[in-house]
Amino acid sequence: MNTISSPTATDTHTQVVRPRRGCLFYVKRGLKWLGIGLVALVLLGVAFQAVAIELDKRNYPPPGQLYTVNGHQMHIACAGEGSPTVILQAGGAADSIWWYRVQSQLAEHTRVCAFDRPGMGWSEPTTEPRDALTLMAELHTLLEEADVRPPYVMAGHSWGAVLTRIYAAQYPQEIEGITLVDSAILLPKHFADQSEFDAWKATFAGQQAVFGVMFRLGLPRLTDPSFFQNAGYPPDIALELVSMRSRNEALDTDFEEFHTEMWALTEASAAAEDLGDLPMAVLWAPESWKNQDVYMAELPAARAEISTYSSNSVTRTVEGADHVSILGNEVYAQQVSDAILDVMEAARTGQPLAGK
Repeated sequence: MNTISSPTATDTHTQVVRPRRGCLFYVKRGLKWLGIGLVALVLLGVAFQAVAIELDKRNYPPPGQLYTVNGHQMHIACAGEGSPTVILQAGGAADSIWWYRVQSQLAEHTRVCAFDRPGMGWSEPTTEPRDALTLMAELHTLLEEADVRPPYVMAGHSWGAVLTRIYAAQYPQEIEGITLVDSAILLPKHFADQSEFDAWKATFAGQQAVFGVMFRLGLPRLTDPSFFQNAGYPPDIALELVSMRSRNEALDTDFEEFHTEMWALTEASAAAEDLGDLPMAVLWAPESWKNQDVYMAELPAARAEISTYSSNSVTRTVEGADHVSILGNEVYAQQVSDAILDVMEAARTGQPLAGK
């Protein structure tokens, strides 16, 4: 009689004993998937930015004309008829569309042109130095190529106001008057030597790196266009402003113009502090400065100094305006336009601006 014996340990499959997974295992696995997720997000952001830039070109064609200046294309848009021609210069990381309201208002009175520096707006970027004298030489060539002949009354906003003074000092025979709209203030005004400049520039290195990554991932495109709408721009113009300032080259050019080339800018600005009796209107947006004045006691004196750069100047405050709404809000923009028209009248009649 056969008997069935009980299975022994050798007859059964050997059980695999898995080692207990500790916290380190899960941490490593979590970091791995986090890294994969971050890489995916970076690639998605870069692709989003690239597609958005191409869509911008289709959705926002240049409103003006493109002319070749030193081997690259520069954009200028003109409207209206009459003389002198008003030239509108945008600030840092800004383009010609910032002048949308002022240009529309002035076009009822005279010819008015807004342009884009290389790398801004619809003008191509360039590898040429972005120092102030080069920028203004490019503008001079652009006006010649576009057959926009002097005399000019020039207006600049923010950093563009500093460049406007520099143009007036470089080409005084072309300029009949200038208007400085909430001008940027150069602090420091001078650098003692290269080491001091290098130390100043180094303070922006981290900022440049962070913003550089943000722009290449397309993050500024997520900016709520109500920022510009709240400043007074129409909704369609607000969307265009967000798109145009979200391009990689806009950020890169801004850092080149006002950080890499700051030493050259301060020297050019210092050479443009005596404009004789050139008619000059200086406008300030008080909402731009009230908080900064608390932390930088030298700002009020620096603003007051700008009014002394011409013996024929007038200073006005656009009450309620800030740095953006002074151009975007229709009522505030009209005060800017009126100041430019007053400069034109002073140039025509020879009457001083001080009484206006």
